[in-house]
Amino acid sequence: MNIDDRIERRLGYDAGAGVLVDLDAVSPVAHVESPIGRGPAFERLLDAFSPAFSGSLPPSTYVHGPKGSGKSAAVSALFDRLAAHSGPRRAIQTSTRAVEPTLPGFVYVDARRGSTRFRLYHTILSAIGDDPIPEHGIGTDELADELRESVRTGPDVVVAVDHANEPETPDATTVVDWLTDVSGHIAPVCLGRDPPEAIEWEPDASVAFEPYRRHVLVELLTSRCSTGLGRDAISHDQIREVGEWAEGDAHDALAAIAGAAISAEREGASTIRSADLDAGIEGVPKPGVALGRVLALSESRRRLLYELVSLPEDDRASVSAATETIASRPAVDLSASTVRRVLYELADAGLLDRVTVRQSGGKGRPPSRLVPRFPTLVFRELFDRPSWPA
Repeated sequence: MNIDDRIERRLGYDAGAGVLVDLDAVSPVAHVESPIGRGPAFERLLDAFSPAFSGSLPPSTYVHGPKGSGKSAAVSALFDRLAAHSGPRRAIQTSTRAVEPTLPGFVYVDARRGSTRFRLYHTILSAIGDDPIPEHGIGTDELADELRESVRTGPDVVVAVDHANEPETPDATTVVDWLTDVSGHIAPVCLGRDPPEAIEWEPDASVAFEPYRRHVLVELLTSRCSTGLGRDAISHDQIREVGEWAEGDAHDALAAIAGAAISAEREGASTIRSADLDAGIEGVPKPGVALGRVLALSESRRRLLYELVSLPEDDRASVSAATETIASRPAVDLSASTVRRVLYELADAGLLDRVTVRQSGGKGRPPSRLVPRFPTLVFRELFDRPSWPA
């Protein structure tokens, strides 16, 4: 938050703006330009990439840590800054001549939105090239050839692939194979939750992220709330309560606060009340799934999840009741059997829990209901907004 924003808030320019001023500012899927409380982690990342500052290719690196520990925020922000510095730098004088080192290109790729080899190559080319890359009419091998030639004639490239090893994304070994097949002048950086010993890939370096310490998380939440919520919409004690409940997970903490603000807005309240904070916390399952995984699904699957979480409790009492009701909705052009199949696939992917309603003495699957494992209040609010991505 810049100084002008702070002055305007003191002058009361945001008066009457309501509880929720800017959802993105408190959204668990939105990152700020300068992440808070991750200074030591930035230094470890810069240490790993230090060869780049003298024009050399840095080592392959694995960045790991639990959900909500700031990996994506830190690496995406750092790569955005480093990409701005890529290109010729000042000359280094030697005994014979001046050498003009070049900082490698830095590209951040979210595997949730680019889980195929085609999409990975396309994203990299779009980032390092000047010409637009067509979405259609070009094959993966052609993209690989273009990327190979671009790296051969231009600077080396460091590619960070976030959210590897998730159910919907390739594992780190596959990503590295895709990159090294193109060129030995591409340094892979993979981000994941699994510890290094739990993955097959053996990187040259690794950087660990730990859960936020409680006081650091409270500082982060305070900063984000000062931008996203109305003045005095939430108290410091409430922020501390969320910080303690979240146990170092910034994703869950932000989802709870955003959910509380949404609850207050819907009730027409001017501040977040205890009931709103309870609703926000209850809307974030623990352990749960990062909302980013849900947002990266296809539009049809997001629609089914939206219809599911919007159902009254009685209509969610069983899978059969839920599928029949969802299939009857005008926005859903699928049969009940297809809806059921997709919902079970989402459950198998860990986005929903199948909870047994009652034990059955007969054969077959016991009756069950589907319980979301992601922040439902924030998901519904994002889905309802006109700016929702297709």
